[in-house]
Amino acid sequence: MKRLLVVFAAAWALTAAAQEKRTYPWDMRLDAVHENLDKGYEDWQEVFAHLAWRPDNRTAIFGSYRATERFGLRDREAGAGAYLPFGTETVVHIEGAYSSTHKVLARHMLLAEVAQPLGSGWVLTGGGRGSAYSTGDVASVWLQVEKYVGNFRFGWHAQVSRPEGTSWSPAHRLIASWNPSELTFATLTLARGREVENVPPGGLLVTDVRAASLNGSIELAPRWALTGEVGESRQGDLYTRRTLRLGTRFLF
Repeated sequence: MKRLLVVFAAAWALTAAAQEKRTYPWDMRLDAVHENLDKGYEDWQEVFAHLAWRPDNRTAIFGSYRATERFGLRDREAGAGAYLPFGTETVVHIEGAYSSTHKVLARHMLLAEVAQPLGSGWVLTGGGRGSAYSTGDVASVWLQVEKYVGNFRFGWHAQVSRPEGTSWSPAHRLIASWNPSELTFATLTLARGREVENVPPGGLLVTDVRAASLNGSIELAPRWALTGEVGESRQGDLYTRRTLRLGTRFLF
């Protein structure tokens, strides 16, 4: 096992050393989120902080923290992860998060995915995530196909999820993004299907979902941008959630 880990680490180190270095490798983000719910539910609030070290355009090691208030219950969560290059094109993404409060958020979450360019602007990504809530576990797997055309990206994301002991539920997303520079972009996402939601005191529920969101970033000064998102998600007959996110991003 130790020999395998040494070989794994050596392969990553050699690959990373060959990448083009970034002038400003640190990326800091701060966000505040307000979400309005109907059907008598209290509004949601969230603050989020993210710091990443990105020495090149295919490598990132990051940590995050968020504090949330959902359904009148407060949670906090810390997370960490990495994007690691392997070979000349493949990128592996691993991530984990832990909540010491886990009233609504998962107690812990583990994620892994692999992105493989196919040539001519096509990228295929597959991955999975396991989340452990106080009321049960949820597993998800997905496949995503993307096409890059100049400054534009178009994608289709297919995912199946299930709470422990139940059947799989499918969901689909269509993504269109315009990205003329690192700190300026706009992304439109449309989603439909069945997804798992943790709704106290009922616990894990599978509901029909229809959602749309527009998020983006605009560079206001060199290395500094204003970020934001507006969106709406209809969780079956439970509620409709309207999202407003404002934040900032700084490279250094």
